[in-house]
Amino acid sequence: MNKYRLLALTCLLLHGNVSRAQNVDSSMLKKHVYLLASDSLMGRGFGTQGGRMAAEYIEKQFYAIGLKPWAGKYMHSFISSCMMLKTEGVNIIGWVEGADPVLKNEYIVIGAHYDHLAYRIINGEKIVYNGADDNASGVASVIEIGRWLVLNKASLKRSVIIVAFDGEEAGLIGSSYLVNQHILPVDSIKFMFSLDMVGMLQKYGGVDLVGNKTLNHGDEFFAQLAAKYDIKVKKSGRRIEMQTDTQPFGKLGIPAVHVFTSTVSPYHRPEDDADKLDYDGMARIANFVADATMQLSNADAVRPDTWFAAKTLGSGRFSVGYQFGFGNTYHEYKDEFYNSKKGFSFNTGISFTAGLGKNIDLQAGALYQTTGTEHRYGFFRTHEVIVPVDFLWYFGGKRQQLVSPNVYLIGGGYYSRRFAGKVGNGSFNMDNIRKENYGAQFGLGLSAMNVSFQLIQQIAVKSIEQDTKVIPNTMCFSMIFRF
Repeated sequence: MNKYRLLALTCLLLHGNVSRAQNVDSSMLKKHVYLLASDSLMGRGFGTQGGRMAAEYIEKQFYAIGLKPWAGKYMHSFISSCMMLKTEGVNIIGWVEGADPVLKNEYIVIGAHYDHLAYRIINGEKIVYNGADDNASGVASVIEIGRWLVLNKASLKRSVIIVAFDGEEAGLIGSSYLVNQHILPVDSIKFMFSLDMVGMLQKYGGVDLVGNKTLNHGDEFFAQLAAKYDIKVKKSGRRIEMQTDTQPFGKLGIPAVHVFTSTVSPYHRPEDDADKLDYDGMARIANFVADATMQLSNADAVRPDTWFAAKTLGSGRFSVGYQFGFGNTYHEYKDEFYNSKKGFSFNTGISFTAGLGKNIDLQAGALYQTTGTEHRYGFFRTHEVIVPVDFLWYFGGKRQQLVSPNVYLIGGGYYSRRFAGKVGNGSFNMDNIRKENYGAQFGLGLSAMNVSFQLIQQIAVKSIEQDTKVIPNTMCFSMIFRF
Protein backbone atom coordinates (compact mmCIF):
# COMPACT_ATOMS: atom_id res chain seq x y z
CA MET A 1 0.00 0.00 0.00
CA ASN A 2 1.47 3.37 -0.92
CA LYS A 3 1.74 6.10 1.69
CA TYR A 4 -1.08 8.19 0.20
CA ARG A 5 -3.63 5.36 0.34
CA LEU A 6 -2.54 4.55 3.90
CA LEU A 7 -2.90 8.19 4.91
CA ALA A 8 -6.36 8.41 3.34
CA LEU A 9 -7.57 5.29 5.13
CA THR A 10 -6.11 6.43 8.42
CA CYS A 11 -7.83 9.80 8.11
CA LEU A 12 -11.11 8.09 7.34
CA LEU A 13 -10.84 5.86 10.39
CA LEU A 14 -9.92 8.74 12.68
CA HIS A 15 -12.22 11.41 11.25
CA GLY A 16 -13.63 13.51 14.08
CA ASN A 17 -17.27 13.07 13.08
CA VAL A 18 -17.11 9.30 13.24
CA SER A 19 -14.64 8.54 16.00
CA ARG A 20 -17.22 8.28 18.80
CA ALA A 21 -17.48 4.83 20.34
CA GLN A 22 -20.35 2.63 19.26
CA ASN A 23 -22.63 1.43 22.02
CA VAL A 24 -24.93 -1.37 20.86
CA ASP A 25 -26.52 -2.96 23.92
CA SER A 26 -26.15 -6.76 24.03
CA SER A 27 -29.18 -7.03 26.33
CA MET A 28 -31.36 -5.43 23.64
CA LEU A 29 -30.02 -7.85 21.07
CA LYS A 30 -30.91 -10.70 23.39
CA LYS A 31 -34.41 -9.35 23.92
CA HIS A 32 -35.08 -9.24 20.17
CA VAL A 33 -33.68 -12.70 19.50
CA TYR A 34 -35.64 -14.35 22.32
CA LEU A 35 -38.84 -12.89 20.91
CA LEU A 36 -38.15 -13.60 17.23
CA ALA A 37 -36.85 -17.12 17.93
CA SER A 38 -39.65 -18.12 20.31
CA ASP A 39 -41.95 -21.05 19.62
CA SER A 40 -44.89 -18.63 19.43
CA LEU A 41 -43.63 -17.38 16.03
CA MET A 42 -43.56 -20.96 14.74
CA GLY A 43 -40.27 -20.63 12.89
CA ARG A 44 -41.17 -17.47 10.92
CA GLY A 45 -41.95 -19.38 7.72
CA PHE A 46 -42.34 -17.43 4.49
CA GLY A 47 -45.99 -16.50 4.04
CA THR A 48 -47.06 -17.99 7.40
CA GLN A 49 -48.80 -16.47 10.41
CA GLY A 50 -45.53 -16.68 12.33
CA GLY A 51 -43.77 -14.74 9.60
CA ARG A 52 -46.43 -12.03 9.74
CA MET A 53 -46.08 -11.83 13.53
CA ALA A 54 -42.32 -11.34 13.11
CA ALA A 55 -42.92 -8.62 10.51
CA GLU A 56 -45.29 -6.78 12.85
CA TYR A 57 -42.72 -6.93 15.66
CA ILE A 58 -39.97 -5.56 13.41
CA GLU A 59 -42.25 -2.78 12.17
CA LYS A 60 -42.97 -1.72 15.79
CA GLN A 61 -39.26 -1.69 16.57
CA PHE A 62 -38.44 0.42 13.51
CA TYR A 63 -41.07 2.91 14.60
CA ALA A 64 -39.91 2.90 18.25
CA ILE A 65 -36.25 3.58 17.44
CA GLY A 66 -37.15 6.47 15.13
CA LEU A 67 -36.49 5.11 11.65
CA LYS A 68 -38.51 6.92 9.00
CA PRO A 69 -40.89 4.72 6.97
CA TRP A 70 -39.72 4.21 3.40
CA ALA A 71 -42.05 5.83 0.84
CA GLY A 72 -44.58 6.48 3.58
CA LYS A 73 -44.78 2.97 5.02
CA TYR A 74 -42.64 0.35 6.74
CA MET A 75 -44.25 -2.74 5.24
CA HIS A 76 -43.84 -3.38 1.51
CA SER A 77 -45.80 -6.43 0.42
CA PHE A 78 -45.17 -8.57 -2.64
CA ILE A 79 -46.55 -11.75 -4.19
CA SER A 80 -44.37 -14.73 -5.04
CA SER A 81 -45.83 -17.08 -7.66
CA CYS A 82 -44.75 -20.68 -8.12
CA MET A 83 -46.83 -22.86 -10.40
CA MET A 84 -50.41 -22.42 -9.10
CA LEU A 85 -49.27 -21.29 -5.64
CA LYS A 86 -49.12 -17.61 -4.71
CA THR A 87 -47.47 -16.53 -1.46
CA GLU A 88 -47.61 -13.05 0.04
CA GLY A 89 -44.44 -11.80 1.65
CA VAL A 90 -43.47 -8.47 3.15
CA ASN A 91 -40.21 -6.54 3.46
CA ILE A 92 -39.91 -4.00 6.28
CA ILE A 93 -37.98 -0.83 5.36
CA GLY A 94 -36.97 2.18 7.40
CA TRP A 95 -34.32 4.79 6.84
CA VAL A 96 -32.23 7.56 8.33
CA GLU A 97 -31.85 10.63 6.15
CA GLY A 98 -28.37 12.03 5.79
CA ALA A 99 -27.61 15.61 6.78
CA ASP A 100 -25.60 16.61 3.70
CA PRO A 101 -27.81 18.36 1.10
CA VAL A 102 -26.08 16.53 -1.77
CA LEU A 103 -24.81 13.23 -0.34
CA LYS A 104 -28.13 12.45 1.37
CA ASN A 105 -29.34 11.32 -2.06
CA GLU A 106 -26.83 8.46 -1.93
CA TYR A 107 -27.53 5.41 0.24
CA ILE A 108 -25.94 2.69 2.34
CA VAL A 109 -28.19 -0.36 2.81
CA ILE A 110 -28.06 -2.60 5.89
CA GLY A 111 -30.23 -5.69 5.63
CA ALA A 112 -31.06 -9.00 7.28
CA HIS A 113 -33.64 -11.62 6.40
CA TYR A 114 -36.18 -12.49 9.09
CA ASP A 115 -37.84 -15.57 7.61
CA HIS A 116 -36.83 -19.11 8.54
CA LEU A 117 -37.98 -22.71 7.99
CA ALA A 118 -41.24 -22.75 10.02
CA TYR A 119 -41.89 -26.21 11.52
CA ARG A 120 -42.43 -29.89 10.83
CA ILE A 121 -44.95 -32.35 12.20
CA ILE A 122 -43.24 -35.56 13.32
CA ASN A 123 -45.32 -38.30 14.91
CA GLY A 124 -48.02 -35.76 15.63
CA GLU A 125 -45.61 -33.38 17.38
CA LYS A 126 -44.83 -29.90 16.07
CA ILE A 127 -41.05 -29.41 15.79
CA VAL A 128 -40.28 -25.69 15.42
CA TYR A 129 -37.18 -24.42 13.61
CA ASN A 130 -36.72 -21.23 15.61
CA GLY A 131 -33.74 -19.92 13.65
CA ALA A 132 -32.08 -17.93 16.43
CA ASP A 133 -28.76 -17.59 14.64
CA ASP A 134 -30.42 -17.92 11.22
CA ASN A 135 -31.44 -15.16 11.24
CA ALA A 136 -32.96 -13.62 14.35
CA SER A 137 -29.37 -12.64 15.15
CA GLY A 138 -29.09 -10.51 12.00
CA VAL A 139 -32.51 -8.88 12.46
CA ALA A 140 -31.78 -7.99 16.08
CA SER A 141 -28.48 -6.48 14.97
CA VAL A 142 -29.95 -4.27 12.24
CA ILE A 143 -32.61 -2.99 14.65
CA GLU A 144 -29.96 -1.92 17.16
CA ILE A 145 -27.64 -0.53 14.47
CA GLY A 146 -30.63 1.48 13.27
CA ARG A 147 -31.20 2.77 16.80
CA TRP A 148 -27.58 3.96 17.03
CA LEU A 149 -27.70 5.61 13.60
CA VAL A 150 -30.87 7.53 14.50
CA LEU A 151 -29.21 8.82 17.68
CA ASN A 152 -26.23 9.96 15.60
CA LYS A 153 -28.04 11.04 12.42
CA ALA A 154 -26.64 14.57 12.61
CA SER A 155 -23.24 13.06 11.76
CA LEU A 156 -24.49 11.10 8.75
CA LYS A 157 -23.90 12.63 5.32
CA ARG A 158 -25.25 9.80 3.15
CA SER A 159 -28.61 8.29 4.02
CA VAL A 160 -28.91 4.77 5.42
CA ILE A 161 -31.68 2.29 4.59
CA ILE A 162 -32.46 -0.51 7.05
CA VAL A 163 -34.26 -3.55 5.59
CA ALA A 164 -35.66 -6.76 7.05
CA PHE A 165 -36.04 -9.08 4.05
CA ASP A 166 -38.67 -11.77 3.68
CA GLY A 167 -38.38 -14.95 1.61
CA GLU A 168 -34.60 -15.40 1.73
CA GLU A 169 -34.86 -19.07 2.62
CA ALA A 170 -37.28 -19.58 -0.30
CA GLY A 171 -34.79 -18.16 -2.81
CA LEU A 172 -33.88 -14.52 -2.01
CA ILE A 173 -37.39 -13.52 -2.99
CA GLY A 174 -37.78 -10.36 -0.89
CA SER A 175 -34.41 -8.81 -1.69
CA SER A 176 -34.75 -9.66 -5.39
CA TYR A 177 -38.17 -8.01 -5.46
CA LEU A 178 -36.83 -4.79 -3.92
CA VAL A 179 -34.05 -4.60 -6.50
CA ASN A 180 -35.90 -5.79 -9.59
CA GLN A 181 -38.94 -3.59 -8.99
CA HIS A 182 -36.78 -0.59 -7.99
CA ILE A 183 -38.55 -0.26 -4.64
CA LEU A 184 -35.14 0.97 -3.52
CA PRO A 185 -33.20 3.55 -5.57
CA VAL A 186 -30.66 1.03 -6.86
CA ASP A 187 -28.79 3.56 -9.01
CA SER A 188 -28.01 5.61 -5.89
CA ILE A 189 -27.03 2.76 -3.52
CA LYS A 190 -23.30 2.89 -2.87
CA PHE A 191 -22.85 -0.08 -0.54
CA MET A 192 -24.83 -2.93 1.00
CA PHE A 193 -24.36 -5.01 4.17
CA SER A 194 -26.21 -8.28 4.72
CA LEU A 195 -26.07 -9.58 8.29
CA ASP A 196 -26.95 -13.25 8.03
CA MET A 197 -26.06 -15.48 11.00
CA VAL A 198 -23.87 -13.30 13.24
CA GLY A 199 -24.42 -15.02 16.60
CA MET A 200 -21.33 -17.22 16.87
CA LEU A 201 -18.33 -14.88 16.97
CA GLN A 202 -16.54 -16.61 19.86
CA LYS A 203 -17.23 -20.17 18.70
CA TYR A 204 -16.21 -19.46 15.11
CA GLY A 205 -13.23 -17.37 16.16
CA GLY A 206 -13.93 -14.49 13.83
CA VAL A 207 -16.22 -13.24 11.10
CA ASP A 208 -16.48 -13.74 7.35
CA LEU A 209 -16.67 -10.59 5.22
CA VAL A 210 -17.13 -12.09 1.77
CA GLY A 211 -17.43 -9.24 -0.72
CA ASN A 212 -15.29 -6.77 1.20
CA LYS A 213 -13.02 -6.34 -1.81
CA THR A 214 -15.93 -5.31 -4.04
CA LEU A 215 -15.40 -1.87 -2.46
CA ASN A 216 -12.50 0.22 -3.72
CA HIS A 217 -9.72 -0.29 -1.13
CA GLY A 218 -12.26 -2.31 0.88
CA ASP A 219 -9.73 -4.89 2.01
CA GLU A 220 -7.61 -2.30 3.83
CA PHE A 221 -10.63 -0.40 5.12
CA PHE A 222 -12.34 -3.41 6.70
CA ALA A 223 -9.06 -4.91 7.95
CA GLN A 224 -8.19 -1.77 9.92
CA LEU A 225 -11.73 -1.46 11.26
CA ALA A 226 -11.84 -5.13 12.31
CA ALA A 227 -8.57 -4.66 14.18
CA LYS A 228 -10.12 -1.70 16.02
CA TYR A 229 -12.85 -4.04 17.36
CA ASP A 230 -10.49 -7.01 17.85
CA ILE A 231 -12.40 -9.07 15.28
CA LYS A 232 -10.54 -11.59 13.14
CA VAL A 233 -11.58 -11.62 9.49
CA LYS A 234 -11.51 -15.28 8.47
CA LYS A 235 -12.84 -15.10 4.92
CA SER A 236 -12.97 -12.24 2.46
CA GLY A 237 -12.96 -11.76 -1.26
CA ARG A 238 -13.81 -9.81 -4.37
CA ARG A 239 -16.80 -11.96 -5.31
CA ILE A 240 -20.33 -11.46 -4.02
CA GLU A 241 -21.82 -14.14 -1.76
CA MET A 242 -24.56 -15.58 -3.98
CA GLN A 243 -26.47 -17.61 -1.36
CA THR A 244 -27.87 -14.68 0.61
CA ASP A 245 -29.35 -11.21 0.13
CA THR A 246 -26.13 -9.66 -1.14
CA GLN A 247 -26.75 -11.41 -4.46
CA PRO A 248 -29.37 -9.11 -6.09
CA PHE A 249 -27.38 -6.01 -5.14
CA GLY A 250 -24.04 -7.40 -6.24
CA LYS A 251 -25.43 -8.41 -9.61
CA LEU A 252 -26.15 -4.74 -10.25
CA GLY A 253 -22.57 -3.79 -9.51
CA ILE A 254 -23.31 -2.51 -6.01
CA PRO A 255 -20.47 -3.40 -3.60
CA ALA A 256 -21.92 -5.72 -0.96
CA VAL A 257 -20.50 -7.66 1.97
CA HIS A 258 -21.94 -10.70 3.74
CA VAL A 259 -21.30 -10.43 7.49
CA PHE A 260 -21.34 -14.02 8.76
CA THR A 261 -20.03 -16.14 11.64
CA SER A 262 -20.32 -19.37 9.66
CA THR A 263 -22.58 -22.38 10.21
CA VAL A 264 -21.09 -23.48 13.54
CA SER A 265 -24.51 -23.00 15.15
CA PRO A 266 -27.14 -25.77 14.72
CA TYR A 267 -27.71 -24.56 11.16
CA HIS A 268 -31.18 -25.41 9.80
CA ARG A 269 -31.88 -27.66 12.75
CA PRO A 270 -34.52 -27.40 15.51
CA GLU A 271 -31.74 -26.82 18.07
CA ASP A 272 -30.95 -23.32 16.71
CA ASP A 273 -32.37 -21.62 19.81
CA ALA A 274 -31.82 -18.26 21.49
CA ASP A 275 -29.89 -19.60 24.47
CA LYS A 276 -26.98 -20.70 22.28
CA LEU A 277 -25.94 -17.30 20.90
CA ASP A 278 -22.97 -15.15 21.83
CA TYR A 279 -24.66 -11.80 22.54
CA ASP A 280 -21.48 -9.96 23.51
CA GLY A 281 -19.97 -11.07 20.20
CA MET A 282 -23.11 -9.94 18.38
CA ALA A 283 -22.79 -6.51 19.98
CA ARG A 284 -19.17 -6.28 18.87
CA ILE A 285 -20.13 -7.14 15.27
CA ALA A 286 -23.03 -4.67 15.35
CA ASN A 287 -20.69 -1.93 16.61
CA PHE A 288 -18.27 -2.79 13.81
CA VAL A 289 -21.00 -2.52 11.14
CA ALA A 290 -22.40 0.69 12.66
CA ASP A 291 -18.93 2.24 12.65
CA ALA A 292 -18.28 1.13 9.05
CA THR A 293 -21.64 2.55 7.99
CA MET A 294 -20.92 5.92 9.57
CA GLN A 295 -17.53 6.11 7.90
CA LEU A 296 -18.87 5.12 4.49
CA SER A 297 -21.64 7.66 4.95
CA ASN A 298 -19.04 10.38 5.49
CA ALA A 299 -16.44 9.34 2.92
CA ASP A 300 -15.78 11.72 0.04
CA ALA A 301 -16.60 8.92 -2.41
CA VAL A 302 -17.74 5.29 -2.15
CA ARG A 303 -16.77 3.40 -5.30
CA PRO A 304 -16.74 -0.23 -6.38
CA ASP A 305 -13.48 -2.04 -6.95
CA THR A 306 -12.35 -1.65 -10.57
CA TRP A 307 -12.30 -5.39 -11.32
CA PHE A 308 -15.71 -5.90 -9.73
CA ALA A 309 -17.23 -2.97 -11.61
CA ALA A 310 -15.85 -4.16 -14.94
CA LYS A 311 -17.13 -7.69 -14.39
CA THR A 312 -20.65 -6.79 -13.29
CA LEU A 313 -21.44 -3.60 -15.17
CA GLY A 314 -19.96 -4.63 -18.49
CA SER A 315 -18.06 -1.36 -19.03
CA GLY A 316 -14.79 -2.55 -20.55
CA ARG A 317 -15.83 -6.15 -19.89
CA PHE A 318 -14.37 -8.93 -22.02
CA SER A 319 -15.88 -12.39 -21.93
CA VAL A 320 -15.57 -15.69 -23.75
CA GLY A 321 -18.31 -18.21 -24.30
CA TYR A 322 -19.27 -21.42 -26.08
CA GLN A 323 -21.80 -21.03 -28.89
CA PHE A 324 -23.89 -23.48 -30.86
CA GLY A 325 -26.85 -22.92 -33.15
CA PHE A 326 -29.13 -24.55 -35.68
CA GLY A 327 -31.50 -23.38 -38.37
CA ASN A 328 -32.07 -23.57 -42.11
CA THR A 329 -30.50 -22.30 -45.31
CA TYR A 330 -31.78 -21.72 -48.83
CA HIS A 331 -30.20 -20.39 -52.03
CA GLU A 332 -31.78 -17.40 -53.73
CA TYR A 333 -31.43 -17.62 -57.52
CA LYS A 334 -31.30 -13.96 -58.54
CA ASP A 335 -31.65 -14.59 -62.29
CA GLU A 336 -34.43 -17.15 -61.95
CA PHE A 337 -38.02 -17.17 -60.73
CA TYR A 338 -37.40 -19.78 -58.02
CA ASN A 339 -35.34 -20.38 -54.88
CA SER A 340 -33.93 -23.61 -53.53
CA LYS A 341 -35.61 -25.69 -50.87
CA LYS A 342 -34.51 -25.08 -47.28
CA GLY A 343 -32.00 -27.41 -45.67
CA PHE A 344 -30.62 -27.92 -42.17
CA SER A 345 -27.75 -25.74 -40.93
CA PHE A 346 -25.64 -25.97 -37.79
CA ASN A 347 -22.77 -24.03 -36.24
CA THR A 348 -20.60 -24.26 -33.14
CA GLY A 349 -17.52 -22.53 -31.77
CA ILE A 350 -16.22 -19.75 -29.55
CA SER A 351 -17.84 -16.35 -29.01
CA PHE A 352 -16.05 -13.26 -27.70
CA THR A 353 -17.74 -10.16 -26.26
CA ALA A 354 -16.22 -6.78 -25.37
CA GLY A 355 -18.14 -3.98 -23.67
CA LEU A 356 -18.17 -0.66 -25.51
CA GLY A 357 -20.53 1.25 -23.22
CA LYS A 358 -23.62 1.05 -21.05
CA ASN A 359 -25.82 -0.12 -23.93
CA ILE A 360 -23.45 -1.56 -26.52
CA ASP A 361 -21.27 -4.67 -26.82
CA LEU A 362 -19.04 -5.85 -29.63
CA GLN A 363 -19.42 -9.57 -30.32
CA ALA A 364 -17.15 -11.68 -32.51
CA GLY A 365 -16.80 -15.39 -33.05
CA ALA A 366 -14.84 -18.21 -34.62
CA LEU A 367 -17.29 -20.90 -35.72
CA TYR A 368 -17.54 -24.06 -37.75
CA GLN A 369 -20.72 -23.94 -39.83
CA THR A 370 -22.34 -26.44 -42.14
CA THR A 371 -25.31 -25.63 -44.37
CA GLY A 372 -27.41 -27.77 -46.67
CA THR A 373 -29.88 -26.97 -49.43
CA GLU A 374 -31.17 -28.30 -52.74
CA HIS A 375 -28.90 -27.32 -55.61
CA ARG A 376 -29.90 -27.60 -59.28
CA TYR A 377 -27.45 -30.51 -59.61
CA GLY A 378 -28.57 -32.23 -56.38
CA PHE A 379 -28.36 -31.75 -52.60
CA PHE A 380 -25.61 -29.29 -51.69
CA ARG A 381 -23.81 -29.61 -48.32
CA THR A 382 -20.96 -27.23 -47.50
CA HIS A 383 -18.57 -26.92 -44.55
CA GLU A 384 -16.94 -23.63 -43.69
CA VAL A 385 -15.23 -21.51 -41.09
CA ILE A 386 -17.20 -18.35 -40.32
CA VAL A 387 -16.09 -15.24 -38.42
CA PRO A 388 -19.10 -13.08 -37.44
CA VAL A 389 -18.64 -9.56 -36.02
CA ASP A 390 -21.69 -7.79 -34.59
CA PHE A 391 -22.75 -4.86 -32.47
CA LEU A 392 -25.30 -5.62 -29.74
CA TRP A 393 -27.57 -2.80 -28.60
CA TYR A 394 -29.45 -3.45 -25.31
CA PHE A 395 -32.88 -1.88 -24.91
CA GLY A 396 -32.63 -1.73 -21.11
CA GLY A 397 -28.90 -1.20 -20.80
CA LYS A 398 -26.52 -4.00 -19.88
CA ARG A 399 -27.27 -3.72 -16.14
CA GLN A 400 -30.81 -4.93 -16.80
CA GLN A 401 -29.68 -8.41 -17.87
CA LEU A 402 -28.10 -8.95 -14.45
CA VAL A 403 -31.51 -8.98 -12.77
CA SER A 404 -33.98 -9.93 -15.52
CA PRO A 405 -33.92 -10.97 -19.21
CA ASN A 406 -32.96 -8.17 -21.58
CA VAL A 407 -33.72 -7.89 -25.29
CA TYR A 408 -31.13 -6.48 -27.69
CA LEU A 409 -30.67 -5.78 -31.39
CA ILE A 410 -27.94 -7.46 -33.42
CA GLY A 411 -26.32 -5.96 -36.48
CA GLY A 412 -23.06 -6.62 -38.28
CA GLY A 413 -21.41 -8.85 -40.82
CA TYR A 414 -19.42 -12.02 -41.33
CA TYR A 415 -16.58 -13.55 -43.32
CA SER A 416 -16.63 -17.23 -44.33
CA ARG A 417 -14.20 -19.66 -45.97
CA ARG A 418 -15.44 -22.99 -47.29
CA PHE A 419 -13.05 -25.90 -46.93
CA ALA A 420 -15.19 -28.89 -47.97
CA GLY A 421 -18.51 -29.81 -49.46
CA LYS A 422 -20.48 -31.99 -51.78
CA VAL A 423 -23.07 -31.53 -54.52
CA GLY A 424 -25.27 -34.56 -55.18
CA ASN A 425 -23.10 -37.65 -55.45
CA GLY A 426 -20.05 -35.80 -56.77
CA SER A 427 -17.15 -34.03 -55.13
CA PHE A 428 -16.99 -30.29 -54.42
CA ASN A 429 -16.15 -28.42 -57.64
CA MET A 430 -13.84 -25.71 -56.34
CA ASP A 431 -13.53 -24.21 -59.82
CA ASN A 432 -17.15 -23.02 -59.87
CA ILE A 433 -17.90 -22.63 -56.11
CA ARG A 434 -16.38 -19.71 -54.25
CA LYS A 435 -14.16 -20.59 -51.33
CA GLU A 436 -14.61 -17.22 -49.66
CA ASN A 437 -17.64 -15.06 -49.06
CA TYR A 438 -18.90 -12.37 -46.76
CA GLY A 439 -22.23 -10.85 -45.91
CA ALA A 440 -24.50 -9.00 -43.52
CA GLN A 441 -26.35 -10.36 -40.52
CA PHE A 442 -28.98 -8.94 -38.22
CA GLY A 443 -31.40 -10.18 -35.62
CA LEU A 444 -32.64 -10.15 -32.04
CA GLY A 445 -31.15 -11.48 -28.83
CA LEU A 446 -32.30 -12.22 -25.30
CA SER A 447 -29.74 -12.18 -22.51
CA ALA A 448 -30.07 -13.22 -18.87
CA MET A 449 -27.01 -13.43 -16.66
CA ASN A 450 -24.39 -15.49 -18.56
CA VAL A 451 -26.68 -17.03 -21.18
CA SER A 452 -27.76 -15.46 -24.47
CA PHE A 453 -30.29 -16.60 -27.07
CA GLN A 454 -29.97 -15.12 -30.56
CA LEU A 455 -32.05 -15.34 -33.73
CA ILE A 456 -29.86 -14.21 -36.63
CA GLN A 457 -30.43 -13.81 -40.37
CA GLN A 458 -27.31 -14.18 -42.54
CA ILE A 459 -27.37 -12.86 -46.13
CA ALA A 460 -24.32 -13.27 -48.33
CA VAL A 461 -23.08 -10.44 -50.53
CA LYS A 462 -21.42 -12.55 -53.21
CA SER A 463 -22.87 -15.40 -55.19
CA ILE A 464 -21.83 -18.85 -54.07
CA GLU A 465 -21.14 -19.71 -57.74
CA GLN A 466 -18.74 -17.96 -60.06
CA ASP A 467 -20.95 -17.77 -63.15
CA THR A 468 -24.50 -17.66 -61.69
CA LYS A 469 -26.08 -15.37 -59.10
CA VAL A 470 -26.93 -17.78 -56.27
CA ILE A 471 -27.05 -16.02 -52.88
CA PRO A 472 -26.97 -18.11 -49.66
CA ASN A 473 -29.48 -17.05 -47.00
CA THR A 474 -29.37 -18.62 -43.52
CA MET A 475 -31.63 -18.23 -40.49
CA CYS A 476 -30.08 -19.55 -37.30
CA PHE A 477 -31.10 -19.80 -33.64
CA SER A 478 -28.01 -19.74 -31.38
CA MET A 479 -27.28 -20.16 -27.69
CA ILE A 480 -24.18 -18.70 -26.06
CA PHE A 481 -22.95 -19.72 -22.62
CA ARG A 482 -20.45 -17.23 -21.17
CA PHE A 483 -17.58 -18.60 -19.08
